[in-house]
Amino acid sequence: MKKIVIPIGLVIVLIAGLMMSFSRGSAESPTFMREVLPKQDGFASVGNGTTGGASATEQNVFKVTNKKEFVAALKNRKNTAPKIVLVYGTIDFDTDDTGKSLTMKDYMADGYDFQQYLETHKPQSTAPKSLKDEQEAKRKASQKNQSKSITVHVPANTSIIGMDNAKLKGVNLVLDSDNVIIRNIQFESPYDYFLSWDPNDGPEGNWNSQYDSISIKGGTHIWIDHSSFQDGPETVEKYFGRKYEHRDGLVDITNEADYITISYSTFENHNKTMLIGSSDSKISDEGKLHVTLHHNYFHNVVQRLPRVRFGQVHVYNNYFASDTTNGEYAYAYSLGVGKNSQIYAENNVADIAGKDYTSFVKVFGGKQLTTVNNMFNGQIIDTFNDTLTPVDWKPELFTAIDPVNEVKENVLHNARPIKISQ
Repeated sequence: MKKIVIPIGLVIVLIAGLMMSFSRGSAESPTFMREVLPKQDGFASVGNGTTGGASATEQNVFKVTNKKEFVAALKNRKNTAPKIVLVYGTIDFDTDDTGKSLTMKDYMADGYDFQQYLETHKPQSTAPKSLKDEQEAKRKASQKNQSKSITVHVPANTSIIGMDNAKLKGVNLVLDSDNVIIRNIQFESPYDYFLSWDPNDGPEGNWNSQYDSISIKGGTHIWIDHSSFQDGPETVEKYFGRKYEHRDGLVDITNEADYITISYSTFENHNKTMLIGSSDSKISDEGKLHVTLHHNYFHNVVQRLPRVRFGQVHVYNNYFASDTTNGEYAYAYSLGVGKNSQIYAENNVADIAGKDYTSFVKVFGGKQLTTVNNMFNGQIIDTFNDTLTPVDWKPELFTAIDPVNEVKENVLHNARPIKISQ
C-alpha cells in the first residue's frame, strides 16, 4: 500500500483550524459568552465593573430555545448565583408554556369591552362614572394578565447571550438588580393590547402603553452590547384623534438606575426610543442615572435618543439617521434636555433628511448641554441651542473616541448582533 505523506506544517494548520472552529462554535467556549465589559468602557465600568455571569459554573450555563426554558433559567430574582443564558432562535413571549400563541382575547379580563371603554372615556362622554371606572378596572386587569406572560425579571450576576440570530419577541425584560450583561440579541418591542387613555397628557390627550423591550428600573452595572431593537409590523389606529400607541420604549432607564453602558447596538423603526429618568418629580434620581451611549445606530426613530432627566449621560460616536420626512417614524429630535440633565455629546454624526441642525436638540426644562465636534448633515456644529450652558463635568470613562469622519462607517459596519458560528 502506498503511503500518503502529509507535511507536518499542514497537519498543524488543519488541527489549529479545527480547534478554532470548535472554539467559536462551542457554547462552552469562553471567548464570547464569558466576556466582560472592558475597563474604562463607560459608566458601567465604575467600581468592580460589569461582569454579568462570566464566572458561572458549567451547571449554570443554560441553552434555551423557548419561553419556558428562558424563564426557568433565570428562576427568580433572589437567585444571584452567576449564570449565563444562551438564547437560540426566536422566542415569542406572547405564548403559553406549550408554545401556543396568545392574543388579546386570551388576556382579556371578563367584562372588558374595548368599544365600551372608548365610549366611556371619550371626551365629553355622558356615560356614568361607575361604568367608566368599571371598564378602567377591567382594562388594568387585562393588562396585568399580559404582563404576567411577557415580563421577566433578570437577577443579579447574569449574562444573556444570543447565539446565531437569537431573537426575543415581545418580551419586557426588567433589570432591577446589579451586574447584568445582554449581548447579541435581536429585540422586537412588546405589543400592549390594553392601552390607557390620559386626557391630561399633552394638549390633546394621549394613549399610553406599558412595556419596554428592556426596562432598567433601579438596575446598576448594566452592559447592553451588539444588540438590535425595533418594532414589529402593526396596523396604525387612531382613537380620539390620537395614535393608539401599542409600543412604549425600547430601553428605558429609571428608578435610580446607575452605571450603564450601551454600545454597538441598533435602534430602528420606533417612536419613544430611550427615556432616562421617568419624571421631573422623581428627585431621588438626582446623582444617579450615569449612562454611556457609544457606537450605536439610531435609524428612523422619532425621538428620545435619549431624553434625559437628572442623569449624567455621555453620548459619543453614535450615528443618527433618518430618511423619512413623514409617516409613522418621521424624525422629531435626538437629544432631549430635561430637568437637571447633564448630557455631554461628542463626535456624533447625524444625517437627517429634511431637517436642519436646530432639530437635533429639544429642551424640556433643562438648562445645560455640552456638544463637541458633532456633525449634522455634513457640517460640524458647535452649538445646537444657544439658550443652554455647558455641563459642569467632563467624561473620563471611555476607551477611545473615533474621529468624527470615521464614525458613520464604523457604526454601520459594527453596530449589530454578531454572527457566531456553531
